[in-house]
Amino acid sequence: MSRAQHEWLLYLYAESPLHAGAADASGVIDLPIQREAGTGYPVVWGQSLKGALRQAARDGSWDHEVVEAVFGSDPPSFGRGDGNSGRDQGTSTAGLLSVGDAQLVALPVPTLQETFAWVTSDIALSRLARKHLALPEGVRPRLVPPERTQTGVALAADERWCGDSRDEVLGPLVVPLAQKPDPHVAAWARRIAEDAIGATEEFKPFADKLRKDLLVVDDGVMPDLNRDCTELVARVQLNSGKTVEQGPFYSEYLPAETLLAASLTLRGSDLSDLYADELRDLLHGRQIQVGGDETIGKGLVWCRLVGADRQEGEGTA
Repeated sequence: MSRAQHEWLLYLYAESPLHAGAADASGVIDLPIQREAGTGYPVVWGQSLKGALRQAARDGSWDHEVVEAVFGSDPPSFGRGDGNSGRDQGTSTAGLLSVGDAQLVALPVPTLQETFAWVTSDIALSRLARKHLALPEGVRPRLVPPERTQTGVALAADERWCGDSRDEVLGPLVVPLAQKPDPHVAAWARRIAEDAIGATEEFKPFADKLRKDLLVVDDGVMPDLNRDCTELVARVQLNSGKTVEQGPFYSEYLPAETLLAASLTLRGSDLSDLYADELRDLLHGRQIQVGGDETIGKGLVWCRLVGADRQEGEGTA
């Protein structure tokens, strides 16, 4: 029996606005998205993502025993009244799958030149490079973040974003652009397009766009874009007479086309190869739902898995 440990990088590509909700209101936003405490970057916490993957497995008609082995025991409140209530009371297991936070890779930002460009940052690319270290040697990309020589200048993958004394509107900001394309940014754009979006006929236009329209801003610019380029939606609750009963209240969403990435680890077991195959079939190239407001079409994301297998005891770096 194989006891291989499987390491993946899971990309999430937002088909519709995504609301992974935080616990408390923030200013005028009644239902903010989850954000990192230290950086303010949008994030989908690992526990939220693991719950979404578990639900996808259930929707995919996985056997209950396999769901529990991979994702662990149901939360204590789950299953009340559906025949599962009490089945696992008094026991709990963590499951073989470890799910990291889905951190921001690139945010779609409106521009004057194009409808939007994908904007990332030095921090986001450095984190992605760090996630690559967990992947097996044979599939680990050899990419490093671009070297920045001018503070506040955005680096571009393609020459159409470059020029002498060239500025560009990025969301609410006007940001100076570098004179020439950056080869490191171009390499990152090709890698992210291949890994996160793919090359099938339906996705090729978006992968081609990302190869041309990826911009890297410095860490002083990205916080403003993270704050001002999310979507705020005002909603109300109507009563039977079609008049407003509650609201308005404001919900925050990550916009469609957002790219996130999370590390996944499936610990070794006698059935790890079988479970790994089940997870690949469940996730790679498939659409799942993450976060709230699923009944109004929110939180649909396309998944892609990058990585391969690693035998127990093998080093990662």
